Amino acid sequence: MDDIKTTIINRDLNPYHSFLASFFAGLAELGMINQGSINIVSRRAAEYLYSYLDAKDILPDMSAVPGDSTAEVVKNLILYINKIISLMGGYDLQELDEGQVVLLVAADKCRICPKGVGGAEVKGTLCPIPSFIENLVNKIAGTELIDLVTPGIEKEGTTCKAYFQIKS
Repeated sequence: MDDIKTTIINRDLNPYHSFLASFFAGLAELGMINQGSINIVSRRAAEYLYSYLDAKDILPDMSAVPGDSTAEVVKNLILYINKIISLMGGYDLQELDEGQVVLLVAADKCRICPKGVGGAEVKGTLCPIPSFIENLVNKIAGTELIDLVTPGIEKEGTTCKAYFQIKS
């Protein structure tokens, strides 16, 4: 239990983060969910969060979203999303070559990781963030701004990475 308490404090978790991460972890340990199915569920969740934002009249006005490039607009939309639901404690979106961007998430600051927060003892990834971000950014924009290149997250040391193609 001390590890869980430390995680809660270090990642600044709220009860919803803990619930969501442990819920996905439990499903994964039962063999009921994997990265492919979590992508489907995450896209669905993005649809519902979009409806919530619309119902509460808190969708951003796209003409007011700052950014001189599509990548900058996407970065600001991710900032907006993260302010609303606080998925990631430490992250950045960086531009790469050939119209790609990479979302870098500090693994020890992610708040909904089924493995790092929920304690899932499974192989592979279970990250709901990349497909959730892809769908919600595109829904808010009203057009396809980004396309997820990686099927999920790629963990490299203490950083989780998701690659997106910027659409023109």
